[in-house]
Amino acid sequence: MSRYAVNSLLYRLKKDPEFRARFTRDPDSAVADADLTDAERSAFVARDMRRINELGGYLHLVMSIPGLAASQRATT
Repeated sequence: MSRYAVNSLLYRLKKDPEFRARFTRDPDSAVADADLTDAERSAFVARDMRRINELGGYLHLVMSIPGLAASQRATT
């Protein structure tokens, strides 16, 4: 598990609207080149913010990504 890789991807999702839109359209493709474990990649693709947090994602980043935290709350 790489907290750095998880948080780097979270930061990119927060700060890069084009990447965030790409991730929204096709999460598998968006995270394909990321330096993530299979568990981390699966959590991002599933938009499982709770699991991402458990895998080392900083909570403030997890909760601050436009559209993702809200969609997670709506499904839980």
